[in-house]
Amino acid sequence: MTAFKKKSVITIGIFDGVHAGHSKIIKEVVKIARKENLKSIVLTFKTIPERKKVKFKGIIKDIKTRIKLIKQLGVNLVKILDFKRVSNLNPEKFLTQILIKKYNMKYIVLGKDFRFGAGAKGNISFLKNNSKKYGFFVKIVNDVKFRGKRISSTLIRWYLKQGKIKEVEKMLGRKYFIEGKVVHGRHIGFEFPTANLKIEHENIPAKGVWIVLVTYNKKNYQGVANIGIAPTLKKEKKPLIEVYILNFNKKIYNRILKITFLKKIRNEKKFKSKKELTECVKNDIKITKNYFKKEGLHGY
Repeated sequence: MTAFKKKSVITIGIFDGVHAGHSKIIKEVVKIARKENLKSIVLTFKTIPERKKVKFKGIIKDIKTRIKLIKQLGVNLVKILDFKRVSNLNPEKFLTQILIKKYNMKYIVLGKDFRFGAGAKGNISFLKNNSKKYGFFVKIVNDVKFRGKRISSTLIRWYLKQGKIKEVEKMLGRKYFIEGKVVHGRHIGFEFPTANLKIEHENIPAKGVWIVLVTYNKKNYQGVANIGIAPTLKKEKKPLIEVYILNFNKKIYNRILKITFLKKIRNEKKFKSKKELTECVKNDIKITKNYFKKEGLHGY
């Protein structure tokens, strides 16, 4: 007996970043489900199996944010699979026990390079060859490309590290943001107090000073963010994110901020004095205010 009485449309993947290519697949799942009155389901994983044998480069979005972004596309259900368990199943068992028996699959929607099961031996050909036997349909969605290259999480990470945020936005189909908890800093005593963010499971953009939109408690604020080691005052060992929020005076330790990156102003640099740094930050703030005004963006 299946866990779901209603037949389903399924897709499977990490969906790291939920970029334009992922969105195309998930939207197709939702489209078919609505047209045929089926349940739309996304099966995903917390881990990134394809990087098991290579140096980990960091995921773009944590599982919580990924699920949120996937659900915004109209999916009925997002389920997290245990990769270690399902990766040991041979393709036919994965198909019959998980997809058909547990989730009552009628359609599966995938990208052309999808592989699954023990040793990644399951593929599109396997699914098509077994579709009549088990009574389901296979729908393949073509890649979405950017400048001639297939959009992938790896490509997005590369553009992020170059500070090319507009290109990242085009590949994601939305603005790039991160969410992090505000933690205590070193209280240097600078004229412009910053919120220091603890970031987990995120790829941050290039080091330097950024114009950002800060969302706190459902309100948006103009902000200037520095990504780096703060060489003039702090000389951190690891890069951190510090955000100066304009027209803001609240205690927000342990609260979550959403930081949307809009434009890089300049590279991080070491100044000769605190005074020289202060003057530069004042100019960064001026540039930020002008940007918001010019772009017609709303932020306190």
